[in-house]
Amino acid sequence: MLEIIKNLIIGFWKNGFIALCKIVLEHWILSSLVIIAIIFLCSDSATAIYAWFLIGIFAAYSAIKALVEAFMEIRNYFNSDNEEVKTLTVQKIGGKIFDFLLCVIGVFQALKIFSHVSRITKSTSSALNVVDDVASAISKFLKDLKKY
Repeated sequence: MLEIIKNLIIGFWKNGFIALCKIVLEHWILSSLVIIAIIFLCSDSATAIYAWFLIGIFAAYSAIKALVEAFMEIRNYFNSDNEEVKTLTVQKIGGKIFDFLLCVIGVFQALKIFSHVSRITKSTSSALNVVDDVASAISKFLKDLKKY
């Protein structure tokens, strides 16, 4: 059991974090363009919601993909008789756990933005209702004054 936990942690680090850093460094131009595009879209309030929607959809897709791949690796673990293959498979599962957790953070961040937008929309609606109520009260008061 300790060997499995150790290999999961090694995989989490080696096949997760270090692999992510290597990919970003190998494709630094594309990574920079994606970050610049996200910054540009988020800088304008009209396009920010679309940027977060795309981030949320991509993060959800990637999380589901990582979860499916982790289950496939678990199946490979149980189907294998070779201890070295089992060790590598457990390390791959650790990397998939890293991928899944990173994507879940992205999904929650997008949902946080959407709930914030929803709260702002509800607050604006409530404020407009208050303004409408105050305007109708003033209107009624002015009509009552004209009667006298």
